[in-house]
Amino acid sequence: MKKWLIFGGGVLTGIVLTFVFAFIFSASRSGSDDGITWFEKPGDVIEVKAFQVFQVLGEDAALVKGQTYEDLDLEIFTGAIYLLTNEDGKYYYDDEIVKVPDGKVARQVGIYQYQTKSNFGKTVPIIQIMNK
Repeated sequence: MKKWLIFGGGVLTGIVLTFVFAFIFSASRSGSDDGITWFEKPGDVIEVKAFQVFQVLGEDAALVKGQTYEDLDLEIFTGAIYLLTNEDGKYYYDDEIVKVPDGKVARQVGIYQYQTKSNFGKTVPIIQIMNK
């Protein structure tokens, strides 16, 4: 009987240690994945009122150009480039105009690093539209 308790304790310890090491490994990798670095908490407010999608990257992410408050009447998007993400499962499409609704702001939540087609390294802010 004592042999079975020792054997069972060893198996249980092995299972627990496997989960602990898997958790530690995944936690150490969660900060950066495919050029993405997420912040612990949302950062600065991005003073942009609307964005134009120019490249969709996935179900809930797109590269966008920002439109500053000064350019609102001109309807041109010549501002900085951002990676716009959402947690609502919204799909973006090319040339879509995404406006920041009243009562919400665009906040930086991370950094995205990627290579252009011309092999230039680019680093852009990752932003999300959220409540003030």
